[in-house]
Amino acid sequence: MFVIPTWISVVGVIVTVLSPFLALGGVVLGGYLTRKSDRELDVWRHREETMRMVRWSVEQILEGTDAGTDAGVVTLRSLMRSELLQPEDYDLVAALTASVAIDRVGADAYADLADADTMIVEGEGADG
Repeated sequence: MFVIPTWISVVGVIVTVLSPFLALGGVVLGGYLTRKSDRELDVWRHREETMRMVRWSVEQILEGTDAGTDAGVVTLRSLMRSELLQPEDYDLVAALTASVAIDRVGADAYADLADADTMIVEGEGADG
């Protein structure tokens, strides 16, 4: 007759009790990692679309036609107010928009800004 040692019985009971909790932990970890990668992918998509719009706007502005320049300026200014714009990209788009605005409106519109640290924000929703 063969007798199962007590330690094997204890290990069997522990594994039986812990296995559902380990499975639940794996599911929770998998869900967390999926949500994290979805957020990162969403940020990447927004950044790609932002840069696509910036490139298009700059191409339109450099083309030199009045309609193209106006379309590029409007696109850059709209992008500044858009939730599509990531905080990391705000400075780049703000600098491009200010540069274009100075070229289109004229440097006189910005001449009274004595402080070099003053941020130029155009539009009602650009909280920077």
